[in-house]
Amino acid sequence: MIRINLANTGGTKKKKGGGVKKLAGAFLFVMLLMLAGYGTYYYLIVMEHPVKKPLPEPVEVAAPEPAPVPKDDSPEARPSSQVRTNIVENTVKELGSGVDGSAPPEAVVSAAAAAARLDVPYNDMTTGEKINYEVLFGRNVLDMITRCTPPGIGYRQLDIENFQTVYGTGSGVSRQMVQELFASFRVERGELMPRPYSNIKDDDGGRFNFTVMHRPHFGPQVSDPFQALDHIGFRDGLSQLVQRMSQIADENGLKLSAAPAQVSVDRVGSYRRVAYKVTGMSTYKDFHKFVLALYSDRLPCALKKASLRAVRDEQVSVTAEILFTVKE
Repeated sequence: MIRINLANTGGTKKKKGGGVKKLAGAFLFVMLLMLAGYGTYYYLIVMEHPVKKPLPEPVEVAAPEPAPVPKDDSPEARPSSQVRTNIVENTVKELGSGVDGSAPPEAVVSAAAAAARLDVPYNDMTTGEKINYEVLFGRNVLDMITRCTPPGIGYRQLDIENFQTVYGTGSGVSRQMVQELFASFRVERGELMPRPYSNIKDDDGGRFNFTVMHRPHFGPQVSDPFQALDHIGFRDGLSQLVQRMSQIADENGLKLSAAPAQVSVDRVGSYRRVAYKVTGMSTYKDFHKFVLALYSDRLPCALKKASLRAVRDEQVSVTAEILFTVKE
């Protein structure tokens, strides 16, 4: 530690002689005159005109904090630890709110009920949940098929039925590869159907034929940025929606062999549900791009059915039903 000593460390030596004493006396006299003048200045200027200091600002006194509310340790007050709060908010918001912005008593649902709502089967969904689920289904199911299929697996046909079933037949270069395909489907949301719906058979040509059936269950995806109900148009604009769908097909390599043809019309509440049949040629990759483009274009239509058949090389024939939902 360095310590700084403030005392004088040395001084000047005194010189002998009377001249020094005389000079010292004169110096002392001048110093006395200067001190007398400074005292007069201080009295006339400083004492007569004191500097006024500003008053201190008033200090703001904080309000006392409210007393802590005692915790309710009853079992009813503890939501499930597996539930996110935003899920509860979305569920309550869907049921409606009171005049003051808060949910009415009948709309307050438990966290466990909100979580269970995300696992509701397709057939048990409300109309609004079904519409949102259907529009997202095509993207989700093709993403799943692509994700689950390892290199070396080829499909002879792929069928998607009514938002609930995926069916495929094909072959792989090894049994292990087909087993890997089945294992990938098992970890996806849904159910891989057991034998005989999903099975492997040896082929005389050294390949392994398979049949796979999966029942996907993606659940209501309330956090997806595209919620179809926010984009539903009216019946008068249906023809423009169908025309835009045809344009997206052409832009993404799906060559339609004919104009989309209406095959069914249903009315559910205040909605009209119209299905159009689409036929053409494509590759699986381009068909996937077409479905993704419908999603990115925010077109409120859904892939209700699709049947892909291998033709030659990478070309497949496509027969699909595209479902449009509009307001009456």
